[in-house]
Amino acid sequence: MAQVAGKQEKLARGRENKKAAEQKLRDILTLRATNPEPESGRLTVAAVIDLYIEFAKSRLAPTTLDERKRYFQSFAEAHGFRVVNDRECLPYHLTAWVDSRTEWESDWTKNHAVSIIHRPFNWAAKQRLIPANPFRGVAHRPGSPRRPMTDDEFERLCVTAHGRTVKTGPHPGERFVEFLRFLRLTGARPCEARTLRWTDINLDAGVVVLTKHKTSKTQRVPKPRVISLDDEIVKLLIAIRSRNEPGELVFYNHRGTAWNRSSLSLRLQRGRKKAGIPADAKLYGLRHAFGTRAIINGVDIKTLAELMGHTTTRVTEHYVHIAGNVAHLQSALQKVNGRVTPSPAPSTPQEAAVGPDGRTP
Repeated sequence: MAQVAGKQEKLARGRENKKAAEQKLRDILTLRATNPEPESGRLTVAAVIDLYIEFAKSRLAPTTLDERKRYFQSFAEAHGFRVVNDRECLPYHLTAWVDSRTEWESDWTKNHAVSIIHRPFNWAAKQRLIPANPFRGVAHRPGSPRRPMTDDEFERLCVTAHGRTVKTGPHPGERFVEFLRFLRLTGARPCEARTLRWTDINLDAGVVVLTKHKTSKTQRVPKPRVISLDDEIVKLLIAIRSRNEPGELVFYNHRGTAWNRSSLSLRLQRGRKKAGIPADAKLYGLRHAFGTRAIINGVDIKTLAELMGHTTTRVTEHYVHIAGNVAHLQSALQKVNGRVTPSPAPSTPQEAAVGPDGRTP
């Protein structure tokens, strides 16, 4: 660790990495030396990002900010030294950075990365820290967002999730299946489920009440996020609680440690590979499936927005579009396969002359 300008900076872990720690400290000091004060008018890319992160800490949910930091870190490593102006920062730099990330296969991910990098520079321009966003105009085709996970994929994941048995308690696969079932039947975000505490749950009332959640910092008047629980989920939670395991969280893996993004991602990758499920089947797809099922089964959009914790129905309208396409295609498929009973043929000329509204044309 090192203290730089009143902030603790992580350098490296372990004495054997002393040289790496010293090099990182030199890099931090060099970067700081090249980053003028905000009022100087010569901010670098890294300085703008750092200022935005400080601004966003009290305004964004920790999970949202952590996600953005990963993109910021990558972009700053490539172009953090550049002074923000129209001569040293070009739209090309953002485009080339996106193209260099070959692990990003989908257009949706690339478009998401571009929009995240725009945020600190749009914010800095509004604060008059820089004349304008030097990367303005850079865009990427939207692509398709994460899709709903199908019922068949969910069932196959549950079947293949079972791992080796252990002497006490449920085996590793069962704990993952418990997590999957909770997501599927509540529409909760994965981050809400993996950080869920017993103190957040009222089993008698059948609700989860989260005072800190993704949208709490963006609401003018913060409201708790309420997750409704049906009988099946209440029974699941009662069964988990009956194990009397230590810890304040509801969901733990078989090692007794909390689930995190990496462990859940690894477990899902293994399950998909074993079950032969496409790579675009994501945990978040269970939340999308929840919203789509709700619309198909007649839940109105305002109620669905409350169920899913959306602050407005604008986000929820996405599920109306998906559900409409699903219903339309299912209806068409029934016709293709001859499972729709055709209207009886008219038996007399008089019946043939009567229109569908009962009138004679």
